[in-house]
Order: sequence, then C-alpha cells, then structure tokens
Amino acid sequence: MSPALGLPDLPRYIEAHGIAAVPGSWRAPLGDGFALGHDGAQLAVILGAADPAAAARLALARPAHALLVPPERAEVAAALRAAGRPVARALLHTLSAPDDLPELDGAVPLDAAAPLAHLPPALAAEIAAARAGGPVWTVWVDDAPACFAYAPWRSDAWFDVSVDVLPGARQLGLGTLVAAALIRDERARGREPVWTADEHNAASRRLARRLGFGAPIDELLVAVPAATGVSPA
Repeated sequence: MSPALGLPDLPRYIEAHGIAAVPGSWRAPLGDGFALGHDGAQLAVILGAADPAAAARLALARPAHALLVPPERAEVAAALRAAGRPVARALLHTLSAPDDLPELDGAVPLDAAAPLAHLPPALAAEIAAARAGGPVWTVWVDDAPACFAYAPWRSDAWFDVSVDVLPGARQLGLGTLVAAALIRDERARGREPVWTADEHNAASRRLARRLGFGAPIDELLVAVPAATGVSPA
C-alpha cells in the first residue's frame, strides 16, 4: 500500500504510482475522488469516488491527455464519452512463466550519443524523455537504432512495458528482442512486467504471447484524446 496515495501496488495502478513519483506531477480533486496527472506524459489517472461531471470537465480542460479509468467506473467512462472522448478497453497481462522468457541476444542499452534525428518527431521526443528516466533497449539496423523498449512507469513491484519499432524494421522479430532485454533487466532489479494493450491491437497481443504473457488479469478504460481516437495502450 502506498501511504501517499492509499493505493495497493497492483498492475492497474502502475501509472498512478509512477506519476506520483516524478517531478511535475499534479493532483486534482474530482468530487470525492481525484486525478493524478503529468502534462509532459499527457496522461491522467482517475481514482477513488471521482465525480463523473468533474472528470468530464478535466477531459475538456486537458484535451491532449489520455485518461485512465477503472473498469468498474462505467458512469465516469460514459461522462467522458459524452464529452467527446472515445473510450477503449485496455487489457493487462503478466508473465505466466517468467523463467521461460526468450533468451535472445542483440539488444543493447541506448547510449546518450545515439542518434534520434531519423525518428518521427513525436517518437524522438518520447525516446529522449525515456532515456533520461531509465534504460532504453534498442537494436541497431543500418547504423541507426530501429526499435526501442523501455518502462514508462514503475512501482515498487511492477513496471509497464513500452515497445516501438520503426516501420522499416517490422516483421524482423526485433520487438521481441528488445522487450525481452528490458524485462530481464527490470526483473533483475526486483520488478515484474505488465503488458497493456488495446483489446483490438492484435499485433501487440501476438508480441505479448511470444514473450510469455498469459491471459488478461485486469483491465482499464482509456479515454483517448478526441483528435486521435487511438489508444496509447
């Protein structure tokens, strides 16, 4: 249990614990509940007995932020939809057999001098921020890093897995390679992985299965920015 948040250390609360631990986070009351957010990450987590109307006002005030909602708070999700937010269902998976993680070589930590100018600007900014916060694992293709795995959020017991592969490097198994390296590294530090994916993201689910993630153990509702309509999970 986190004394500061009053939240148990469960996979569904990785983002909340992670946001609370980094500079620049904010907390906003939502009736009898609250939201924890970070503007750099453009993410907020709605917690407790949050008032649906207050959550909708938060969505309007921060239109670029994704909002995470517990699945049992369907009334909050409905208020966010009414405020113009698409809401997706994200499934959370943990490793069924951690010792069966693929033993793959070739991924290396992304060093500070590695070029990022060849990446789309949004991805370059994402990877630069991730590199400042902890190890990012990569594989180089044609003298440039072509895929990335890092933990965007951590709690004491868990970490979230994020994988990005450039279009020209897909279908080569590189996502499996970097994700396995990240997982081995974080597990050595005492944390277990959580894989979060939009229920309709078949490619993400296939990669999760290759790494040994099992059936979903929990879920979240994700109110995505209206301009994109795409879940970040």
